[in-house]
Amino acid sequence: MGVWAWLVWAAFNINVAQAQATDTKGPSSVDQPQTAADPQPPEATPKDVTAKRWRYALGLKLKTRELANGHTDLALRPVLGVRYGRWRLGHATGDEWLTFSGYRKESNLAYQLRDDERLKVALSLRVQNLQDNSSFDGFSSGKNTLRARVSANYQLNKRWSVGTDVTQDLMDRGDGTTLSVGASYGLPLSERSALSLSGGVEWATADHWATQLRLLPPPPGGWHSGLGSVGLGMSYRYAFTPQWAWFGSVGSSRHLGQVNAVSPSALSWSGQVGVLYFSR
Repeated sequence: MGVWAWLVWAAFNINVAQAQATDTKGPSSVDQPQTAADPQPPEATPKDVTAKRWRYALGLKLKTRELANGHTDLALRPVLGVRYGRWRLGHATGDEWLTFSGYRKESNLAYQLRDDERLKVALSLRVQNLQDNSSFDGFSSGKNTLRARVSANYQLNKRWSVGTDVTQDLMDRGDGTTLSVGASYGLPLSERSALSLSGGVEWATADHWATQLRLLPPPPGGWHSGLGSVGLGMSYRYAFTPQWAWFGSVGSSRHLGQVNAVSPSALSWSGQVGVLYFSR
């Protein structure tokens, strides 16, 4: 009986001490983060786990556009995109699909140097077909070069974002340097669909314009560096399920300066429609 009495008395004293310790704690000390001395390591957050997962996108698209010589190009192409952490190969995957701006060109390999809620900075490489000024897809013939790009995008608010791209022909095959500045406006229509509007201007060096418009007669006095186009674009995206979606986009650009002087028309246009499957 003496042992039981001692155990009851000890338990009573422990409960009193715990109650007093709880009363002395302030509201801000209840959820204090673990310190370095805590023997239990912090668990990974869902964001960290998601960032380390493989993501991919598969699909098919039909694209058309007006070429520099006035002809129209129509092509059916496969779509492939893979993302792991900050690395991305090919098309945008599901976690970044709606954040892509319409005035940006697709890249073959990209690394997200900074990925904050507002500011995104990326380095990318693109194998570019000099015949039709599109990304290498293994189907089009013609001379190719390797183009590097530094891009930055800043989210002004939930709807508006601004960005800039600087590209350079690393193999010095005559495609020079380009600089583009643009803005995008995103409008969610429902939980499954979204509409985005974008616009931008493009500046380039003389050798870039000479290469891209080599099928046309050069302007009087030869090519000079300067603005070549200002464009507007619109895209629509709709998700059937979390995995399946379709998209459509259309864009038009107004030629400026020497580009306008040699082009057969003042406006050029492009469009595409496709179906995509995203991993989740």
